[in-house]
Amino acid sequence: MIVEYRNSFVRDIKKIKQKATRNLVKKVMDDCEKAKTIGDIPHCEPLQSRGKYYKIKHGQYRFGVYIDKGTVEFLKFGTRQNFYSDFPPL
Repeated sequence: MIVEYRNSFVRDIKKIKQKATRNLVKKVMDDCEKAKTIGDIPHCEPLQSRGKYYKIKHGQYRFGVYIDKGTVEFLKFGTRQNFYSDFPPL
């Protein structure tokens, strides 16, 4: 799949200080690049409220993505506590 990043995602990633968390982000992005379909992305679940918005869950961290026509666009990264307050975007 084609992977794209929004500025909001890049800002969230720049705030990460822990090496293990950075490695997790890199692994998830690599998994999305290698995937051929949505089902090939591990821990990816659709949001109930929106059609093409998905979340990728890993422990306490969440990735907010928009998947359409073979393109995965990373929109947001955060912890479970503050992730759902502004994702999905309106």
